[in-house]
Amino acid sequence: MRRLLVVLVASLAWASAAQAQGPRVEPPSVGLPPSVPAESTTPDLIVDLSRARVSITSAFQGESILMFGMFDPPGEIVVVVVGPEARETVMRKQRFLGLWLNTGRQSFDDVPAYYAIAASQPLQRLLARSTGGEILSLEDRMSTVKPVGPRDAAELARFRGGLVEVKRREGLYPAAIGQVTIQAGRLFRVDLPFPSRLPEGVYEVKAYLLRDGKIVAAVSRPLPVGKVGFSAQLAGWASHDGPLYGLGAIVMAVFAGWLGGAVMRRL
Repeated sequence: MRRLLVVLVASLAWASAAQAQGPRVEPPSVGLPPSVPAESTTPDLIVDLSRARVSITSAFQGESILMFGMFDPPGEIVVVVVGPEARETVMRKQRFLGLWLNTGRQSFDDVPAYYAIAASQPLQRLLARSTGGEILSLEDRMSTVKPVGPRDAAELARFRGGLVEVKRREGLYPAAIGQVTIQAGRLFRVDLPFPSRLPEGVYEVKAYLLRDGKIVAAVSRPLPVGKVGFSAQLAGWASHDGPLYGLGAIVMAVFAGWLGGAVMRRL
């Protein structure tokens, strides 16, 4: 009993002394400065292209560019390639008295020169899970192009369909959805094909990371497409020196005809 009383008196004396000395000051904690975030700021999606541009030469037969990257799982990857927007005009031809004649035309603004999509899962399944409307299928994208002039809705739908058909024949609107391959749960790659009749301009290659049907990250890369070499010089002459370019083409055609005739006479 005496020992318990001694311990109680000592505890009360220590508490009184600590109160008299004032509040206790804790030593500063050792850690990161306030300006440095405690959590990692590593982006959820990192992408790159195997080539920085597409060069169109006189022997250009199309090209395929590899897009690769890494993401923080889980998630699905969707890649959209969009060409520069411009005005496009669609002609409607009908047979009249044995001749095919242009019986109508319709122009549209904001038409992408190229449009392709690749995904790691079927696109319709991903779009059905409310991605927010930023990722558009080709049909949805074409419904947003602006018609020039008033016209019946049914007629506009037919002209839009004709425009898509022409672009697909040229390989500019691929009908098939490309396949994004995911490896090790976080690495991905996809081959992006570009046809031989590729218009010039700056293309946008955009990758999306989806989780539970929502876009959680997006990365965009510009892809310049232009002519190089002799074909670029010809294009420059045609646009800047039109009369001289036309005169040169006529002279070359006449010379080629004369040379062909001379060879045939000697055979």
